[in-house]
Amino acid sequence: MSFSEEERAAFRNFEQSGWEKAADPYHHHWGGLSSQSVGAMLDAANVGAGSEVLDVATGAGYLAGAANERGAVATGIDFSATQVALANRTYPNCEFVEASAEDLPFEDQSFDAVVIGFGMNHLPDPTAALDEAYRVLRPGGILAFTVWAVPKPGEGFGIVLNAIDDHGDVNVDLPKAPPYFHFAGEDAVREICESSGFVEPSTKVVPQYWRHTSPDEVFDAFHDGAVRATAILRAQPKDAREKIRSVVRDEVEKLKTGREYVIPVPAALSSARKP
Repeated sequence: MSFSEEERAAFRNFEQSGWEKAADPYHHHWGGLSSQSVGAMLDAANVGAGSEVLDVATGAGYLAGAANERGAVATGIDFSATQVALANRTYPNCEFVEASAEDLPFEDQSFDAVVIGFGMNHLPDPTAALDEAYRVLRPGGILAFTVWAVPKPGEGFGIVLNAIDDHGDVNVDLPKAPPYFHFAGEDAVREICESSGFVEPSTKVVPQYWRHTSPDEVFDAFHDGAVRATAILRAQPKDAREKIRSVVRDEVEKLKTGREYVIPVPAALSSARKP
């Protein structure tokens, strides 16, 4: 999908403003889920003791914190000042900087690995971001990133998005956005990685599971702890929004195991190497 500079700026402003408000709610609702693929991503990026790692779109700092625990030297960046403040509170032993993924404030060949956890679909210009990742990586360095896997029925995103499609209106007044699951596909990953100079791109699915004690927590996560999905849900008329909540609750009820609800929400993990 092509974007004009005006459309790209509107998307950037929407995302940045949204994450200033959503940092803590996302950490509360999504942190335990999105951090489940951290180990697999650090493995894919060959992060170990002594590695110098850049965590782009760091959010609350999950990747940087886990890299630090492996003995790596981790730096995180985010375009949201609120996210950077949250990361500093959550992982005080790491360094976090407010900066743009498309204009990194680091010298060429500064890092052994660049990782991006669930940030690619929130970047105004992902191609520019990968160009920058390539620039700051040393030869042989690894880029790794996760996005949400293409949704299926009975999985977290499939349940909520199908409910919105069936009972709501997705055509609310929001800035134009890239296709949300674009980088969950191998072809799109190969194209963008190779266009920035990376080689050997690969993609795999990493299982992740929400474990909740209430069937309403999935809806609440989308309604309170996201940016675009939150805006879409809050733009619905009250009756439609409550119908969506009810349908999501009914679908989550089907996933009850013992005393908890176990909801699959897999990630697509991609990696590539700088030659």
